[in-house]
Amino acid sequence: MKTKNIVVFASGTGSNFKALHQAILKKELPARITALISDNPDAGALAYARDNGIREIVITPSDFEPDRYIQELGKILEDESPDLIVLAGYLKKIPDEIVDRYHRRIVNIHPALLPKYGGKGWYGMRVHRAVIENGDRESGCTIHYVTRVYDEGPVIAQVKVPVHEHDTAESLAARILKQEHQLYPKVIRFLLAEN
Repeated sequence: MKTKNIVVFASGTGSNFKALHQAILKKELPARITALISDNPDAGALAYARDNGIREIVITPSDFEPDRYIQELGKILEDESPDLIVLAGYLKKIPDEIVDRYHRRIVNIHPALLPKYGGKGWYGMRVHRAVIENGDRESGCTIHYVTRVYDEGPVIAQVKVPVHEHDTAESLAARILKQEHQLYPKVIRFLLAEN
């Protein structure tokens, strides 16, 4: 399979970004990450990108008028010409114009079994705490296409993780994250093969 271009968006430590990069280094994923885009200049993912020779771009929506932000982000993506855009813990909404332009070429991973615990404001520990508080017996992670509405795009893959009696949000999060790191590279490999 021809090597494909991926652009990753991350707001935090970027553990899924690192897992993808490691899969590429191990030749498990025939792709290259051409750039990491972040809205957070302090994101740990940026340091990893820098250390690994991946172009790092910080673009914060609040620094621009909305139309100007869309233009700038659009130009960056045009320059990178991604086969796939991968959200890995990116906390800002992708503008509708970008979603439309890259229809079914933007994917996200969510730390719950969508449609449960999805939508605006549902991310990270908030999700895991709610799962524990509600007494759910299982949780997991979901990879889905990004659409104009948070977490409502078509589901591509899910992995279920049991919730143990003595789980905390942190212990559940750690087990789900392990599954995310395994699932995301496999799904991305599949999607790139289809492109």
